[in-house]
Amino acid sequence: MNERTTSDRIVEEYLSDLREALHSVNFRSAKEFVAEIEQHISEGRMSLEVGDDVGLRNLLERIGTPAALARELRESEPPRTTGAMDRATPWLILFGGFAFGIGWLVGIYGLWSSKTWRLWDKLLGTLIWPGGLLGNFYVFLSPLGTTACSGFQGPGQTSPTMTCVHHGLPVLPRGLQFIAGFVIVAAPFFTSVRLGWVLSRGYADVTNPNGVRVLKSEHPTPTMVRVTWLVIGLAVAAFAIFVFAVH
Repeated sequence: MNERTTSDRIVEEYLSDLREALHSVNFRSAKEFVAEIEQHISEGRMSLEVGDDVGLRNLLERIGTPAALARELRESEPPRTTGAMDRATPWLILFGGFAFGIGWLVGIYGLWSSKTWRLWDKLLGTLIWPGGLLGNFYVFLSPLGTTACSGFQGPGQTSPTMTCVHHGLPVLPRGLQFIAGFVIVAAPFFTSVRLGWVLSRGYADVTNPNGVRVLKSEHPTPTMVRVTWLVIGLAVAAFAIFVFAVH
């Protein structure tokens, strides 16, 4: 069995960094490009002595850094275009439920058939929440439980003894009702903002440092911050009015 040498680990690390740098490039193009670079490295290593790590690093330096190679490949590819379906998908997921649910289903189809979003964002758009805002209305308008009462009047009693049993979810205190309701209302807005943000900026990698990840290290633009807080504020106000109206 051949043991992996230090040179092998250097090449594997280089190719791994290259694949990561090409994460936002078309999968087929990236795969072919990595195969070409790997073949070029193998041919170059044939002229090196075994264990010549310095010569190998010089070879990789002449080939170029993974970030530079990925940048060149991205520039050679035709620019990506955003279709009308992609642009409509975040809105359909948020409001499409009001079109008898058909609009939301169309949005989900657009989400899963598109290559713009990755798996976790597709799951986010599908599960939070089914039906979009219509799902919120269904939650608020549907009874979360029922209370059945029965009475018994024994001999000598002037009024029956009432016994009530609650079936279903327990009634939360008002403070917890507000928090739970806020999360329910704000979640579909967050989902649509997230999908729209990825649509406009893409995902972050070494060749696209200004992209978006679930855990983003850079600060968002002031305009996006103001829009996000405006949406959240409207959601809070709408839910507060609802809570105080029903009590």
